[in-house]
Amino acid sequence: MMLTEKGFGLNDFFVIGAVLVSWTIYFLLPKIFSEQVTVLIFLYSVTAAGILDNSFGAAPFDFYDIMDGPAYTVMDVVVYFLYPPFGYIFLFIYQKLHISNRFLVLFILVFSVISFGFEWVNFKMGVFHYKSGYSIIYSVCVYLIVQPIFVLFFNLIKENPLQTKNPEG
Repeated sequence: MMLTEKGFGLNDFFVIGAVLVSWTIYFLLPKIFSEQVTVLIFLYSVTAAGILDNSFGAAPFDFYDIMDGPAYTVMDVVVYFLYPPFGYIFLFIYQKLHISNRFLVLFILVFSVISFGFEWVNFKMGVFHYKSGYSIIYSVCVYLIVQPIFVLFFNLIKENPLQTKNPEG
């Protein structure tokens, strides 16, 4: 597997910097979730991104390329390291602010705007290259679907039955 398709450029430096910043934020945040829940948050984040990227970014749709082109490179894989801390931060804020169902739509809308903004920066830095008539605004629809499902998933897993104490001791 190649490191990059077109040489190490600005988009590669940006991704490495963004990965370092996002993981630093994750490590600095208080750990409010169990290790098991954290692993599931990370898995959801990477899996959802991978499924969507490979669905929309590959045939038959082929709406965009990640990094320098259609071939998978090491730097394409590095991009996926952005998703776990972003998902963790999303649920960290959700949990810390005790977002009720009453404010869930507002929370999802605000985080969709944040996600759109971060994707726009990635687009400007050459991480995403849209084609086949795809526009970045279409990503908002994806956020409005993925984030509520993520909250639902989180609400199902946060009460981990494996962590209940044995009443006998």
